[in-house]
Amino acid sequence: MYDFILRPDGDGEPITVTAGSRDVLQFERTTKGATLSQLLVQPKMADLYKLAHLAARRTQVFPGSLQDLEAGWELEFTETEAVDPTNGEASPAT
Repeated sequence: MYDFILRPDGDGEPITVTAGSRDVLQFERTTKGATLSQLLVQPKMADLYKLAHLAARRTQVFPGSLQDLEAGWELEFTETEAVDPTNGEASPAT
């Protein structure tokens, strides 16, 4: 759904991570009022950082807290193929 590149401040190797349906599910469960359609249509940067953090923790490539990620890492992202919420099929990224 989303591909993220996490770039640390200063010297350090970037981390690449993909957030999928399990990460979105966890995001919805832990964020009041959050929905997949909200992420697809009008994502907030705070939401994208949280989603990237969930994916990075799930894949065990970033052990720090969300606050650590926000304070010391730049976030680059691209939206990949997503499930179309109207019919459940993959739709091309926009």
